[in-house]
Amino acid sequence: MIRKRIHIISTSARMLSLSLLLLACLGISSCFKEKPIPMPKIYNGPDVFTAHIGPGYIKQLYFNAQTYQFVDSNSHYLYDMAFDCAPGSYNVYINGSKLMFACHTGKYNLRDVTSLDDTLSNGWKEEFGSGLPAQRAIGDWGANGVSAGEVYLLNMGTDSLGYNIGFKKMQMGDCTGNDYLVTFCNLDGSDMHKVSVPRMSGRNKVYLLFADQQVRDLEPDNTNWDMLFTRYSIYFADQNLPYLVTGVLTNPNKSAAYFVDSTSNFDSLTLNNVEPSRFTAALDNIGYEWKLYGLGTSGRYTIKPSFIYILRSGSRYYKLRFIGSFYDKDGNEGYPEFQIDELK
Repeated sequence: MIRKRIHIISTSARMLSLSLLLLACLGISSCFKEKPIPMPKIYNGPDVFTAHIGPGYIKQLYFNAQTYQFVDSNSHYLYDMAFDCAPGSYNVYINGSKLMFACHTGKYNLRDVTSLDDTLSNGWKEEFGSGLPAQRAIGDWGANGVSAGEVYLLNMGTDSLGYNIGFKKMQMGDCTGNDYLVTFCNLDGSDMHKVSVPRMSGRNKVYLLFADQQVRDLEPDNTNWDMLFTRYSIYFADQNLPYLVTGVLTNPNKSAAYFVDSTSNFDSLTLNNVEPSRFTAALDNIGYEWKLYGLGTSGRYTIKPSFIYILRSGSRYYKLRFIGSFYDKDGNEGYPEFQIDELK
């Protein structure tokens, strides 16, 4: 009697198992017939982003390609001069995003520079977005941090409303220890200030605003961003014309980029398509030409999605293009969309 019960239970269990297996096989077969299982994305999250620069292009944004995140933002009107923080480097810069200019006076005493008329023949230089040594407005002000003592005239550019700020004269002191020393004042010698500007660890640059003599830490850590969406200056050689544009600069401590072409298929690019020799030291290789301004009656920007860029971030590589619109849903300009994918 006991054996019979066991036999019945065992048979029932086998029948149940076979039924479940058959249903499972039918279910799997049905899934393949109805819809293929999608392959996973190479990272979690969307690959299309919007840079919220905004009307007037006042805001600048820092983007980390490896985390697919905007990591910081600020206003490019918050500084007049910038100072290199890399050990052994002594580069100083003026704010090209405000259309500032610098003039080498050839004079070495602040009291000797009192008028623009004395120095206009020396020519004015602007700070261009490429960041290359030959395009720096002030250039070599000394050797290894020891100042030559030359006095520079600075056209302070325009404010956020487009009004001219005026002029200052400036002189670099010796960079001793970890600090830069800057003296600046009005042309008549009034409102003179001498400011010590310390290097900051983990930053490419540290910044100074003349209006309040404040040293500012504006950048995120220089290992934490790859692209800076901002305004910067370029130079049209044919027209002898400096010009403000809005575009993308790369992080010299971590990143570099180059323009691929306007004919390749974005989706088909892989790691095998990277050409390391095409990366250069210029910071504006992504730049601004991924958009086109409509002359005449339209007066609107259109995005050029056929323009493809390769971005290097540390030891990783990405393909980048701008797509969609340069405007938000309300028609405000300054909201470019871009697509970025890691190359495999």
